Amino acid sequence: MSLRLIELYHRKGETEEIDFLFNEIPRINIWHDHLPDDTVITKILLKSEYIDEVISIINRFFSRKEDYRLVVLPVEATIPRIEEKEEKEKKEEKEEKKDTGRISVEELYQKIEIGSTISSRYLIMTVLASLVAAIGLLKNDVAIIIGSMVIAPLMGPYMGLSLSTVLADKKLALKTLPAFLSGIIIPILIGLISGLIMDFDPLSYQLASRSDVSHYYILLALASGVAGTYATTKGVQEALVGVMVAVALLPPLVAAGIFAGGGYTIDALGTLILFGVNAVCINLSGVITFYLEGIKPIYWWETEKAKKAVAISIFLWLLMLAFLVLLIYFEQKLKGRL
Repeated sequence: MSLRLIELYHRKGETEEIDFLFNEIPRINIWHDHLPDDTVITKILLKSEYIDEVISIINRFFSRKEDYRLVVLPVEATIPRIEEKEEKEKKEEKEEKKDTGRISVEELYQKIEIGSTISSRYLIMTVLASLVAAIGLLKNDVAIIIGSMVIAPLMGPYMGLSLSTVLADKKLALKTLPAFLSGIIIPILIGLISGLIMDFDPLSYQLASRSDVSHYYILLALASGVAGTYATTKGVQEALVGVMVAVALLPPLVAAGIFAGGGYTIDALGTLILFGVNAVCINLSGVITFYLEGIKPIYWWETEKAKKAVAISIFLWLLMLAFLVLLIYFEQKLKGRL
């Protein structure tokens, strides 16, 4: 059972109204702590699936007020244990609600925002991961390449773009875009420099395999994108390591730079197509999965705008995917002739 503790800081005289507002929410406990400065801390212990509903109620109630603060805390344990019998009795007070098992929209936003915005840490890790990937590709060493995938922070911006779409959040999209672009430019530049100054065998397996794109990669990228997004909504961040290894965003970019630096233009094009397939499929599956998981704006008046953003985004990503499918076809034909 996943629990959350809500701490709501507000002024005196609002406790009765807050009790009334939360009367229909299947909460486990509620307390009001009165502080000397006329501030009241209302603490609510409840299951995680009701967090979005509670936040929505609080936002509506305090929409014209500024002197409040809402804090959501994860609960690792609580004593005495919550008995299943008590839970069933509380569930009878409200219509049965499906347990999604996902974290709240605000928790999801906070987690993704940290990893999707550009920072010195993000840039340093991207540079280091690109260097490691370049060494692995030049030495034809799969273990080193896997290591570069694990330390690369590139999944964050893709999750950020998908979340900003389903929430129709332009601010998050603008914050994510610099990290997204730098995560493309830095690996290509490092690969380009490596290809210019180092001798390499373009037929080595780790390089050649990333220039040989097939339609199977589309299914792999879509499945990996769904897995990564689903794991993120459930708060299982550990699963993202496997997703990063499976979808491999970084090595194709570094390989494209290496091939370009060595003068192998067609091979560089193939690796860029592979990256394009991975990037498009992750964003497409991310938007669809977030939407199906019920991720939507907190304020009701933004919901319609978000639905339109999702529809337009899915259409554009599908259009780009269709274009990439054609590129794969023509690239394979060109290689066959050469």
